[in-house]
Amino acid sequence: MLENIVRMGMEFQHLGQFELRQICYFIAVVQADNNFSEAAKRLGIKQPPLSQRIQALEELLSTHQKTLAVKLFDRSKRPIQLTEAGQAFLVEAQQALIHLNRAVSYARQASQGEIGRLIIGMNNSIANTILPEVVQEFQQRFPKVELELHEVTIQQEIQMLKNHQLDVIFQRSPSFEQNDPALSFQPILEEYFVVALPTTHALADQSKISLKALADDAIILPSLDVLPFYEKVVTLCREAGFEPKINQTVTVTGVVTLLSLVAAGVGVSILPNHVQTLHREGVVYRSLQNAALNRQIAVVWRQEDSSIVLRQFLKVIQEVMNLSLLDSW
Repeated sequence: MLENIVRMGMEFQHLGQFELRQICYFIAVVQADNNFSEAAKRLGIKQPPLSQRIQALEELLSTHQKTLAVKLFDRSKRPIQLTEAGQAFLVEAQQALIHLNRAVSYARQASQGEIGRLIIGMNNSIANTILPEVVQEFQQRFPKVELELHEVTIQQEIQMLKNHQLDVIFQRSPSFEQNDPALSFQPILEEYFVVALPTTHALADQSKISLKALADDAIILPSLDVLPFYEKVVTLCREAGFEPKINQTVTVTGVVTLLSLVAAGVGVSILPNHVQTLHREGVVYRSLQNAALNRQIAVVWRQEDSSIVLRQFLKVIQEVMNLSLLDSW
């Protein structure tokens, strides 16, 4: 890649003799129907300097040793006309200016994070809470930025972030280690937990349910190997004075599948409050009483990532969540 760039630079080195103003003046004359006086008037300059610029451009076009003198205008005719060389130069010069103008625009947009690409790693917790609002707000402000969203597991996300397969992720505590010098973390949301019950359950009419009230129920939890956080549910049950009856015949990680089992009466479950956005028929959600069960969600990105697009995305999160702006952002 570097060799190609160097080679291109050497190939274009001779173009350094040309002035952009010369080419713009040439096109201005053409747009004035090849009338130098009218073009000078439109440009706000006198005609002699304009004619000198065009002549200088023709001289530069003629400097190649195998090239005869290049004339862009046939000045012997009235009105003045473009020569064949002038017509050929006009077509390509216009395209070059269009591309140059686009390059200027893209550079300005890129410097503001208005164009580019961002790869986001997501999970249920964030997808069912703030992600829709964040994505909608970001796309409204930066419609030319390409957002790529991937659902990832706890086991995958940090390594994918460090491998530059993802640009930003949302991690749930206690998964994230804030002392990792390669990463920046910012807590953005705190989840609490609710009880998911079949609508036919004897406790379904209560607004709050204690863990102890579930002592005789089969409890369905996500796989503890995949989501070790749920070991805390087991610990809290023991602190409440009973050994939870974890349904060992069910292995499930997906929330939708788990809620389907609750609806079927296989058991009850204790899940983060974001599941309440999933209105599963046959399931009701009730507050968990006298149980300190919550976890934080943090947005995580590479410390060394200097992407303007990433900064704009973090800024949108900050505004949506009404967070204080940290220096690390």
